[in-house]
Amino acid sequence: MIRVLLIAFVLLITDDIKAQKLDLNAVRNDFNKGVKDEKLCKRYLDLLDDQADTPVERGYAAAFHMFMAKHTSNPFKKMGFFKDGRDRLEKELKSNPNNVELRFIRLSIQYHIPKYLGYHDAIKGDKDYLKNNLHKLDDKFTKEKIYKYLKGANMYTTEELALLGR
Repeated sequence: MIRVLLIAFVLLITDDIKAQKLDLNAVRNDFNKGVKDEKLCKRYLDLLDDQADTPVERGYAAAFHMFMAKHTSNPFKKMGFFKDGRDRLEKELKSNPNNVELRFIRLSIQYHIPKYLGYHDAIKGDKDYLKNNLHKLDDKFTKEKIYKYLKGANMYTTEELALLGR
């Protein structure tokens, strides 16, 4: 009897997790927290892997894969998470090279990861692209989120921030 109740409870929890809807604005809000918060990172990784349908959603899934490298101590798993995420993100960018949010995701990652990972080749191009194109983004919430993040990251000069925030 207890075994049956336990199985029913596990099934209910599993269904509840799968029933959770992907909220892209919540993902955007928590994007920079995924590196520091393992539980949050795993939750978004599972949700995005299960429900990501758009290039941007798949881009965030790729980012959370790379963030998982920070949350494992096994060096092979670390590299596996990082490479998988990098390859996923580059695949999305290859198909959508003019997507502002994908360029933002890549810039944010490349700017902050250690140099020895060798994934820094697009920083200048992505910075310039965002400086010249962020203002064209129609989604005001996303534009403001990206601007605030980039402003706080201290990767742009005052003059560049003025162009970025127009």
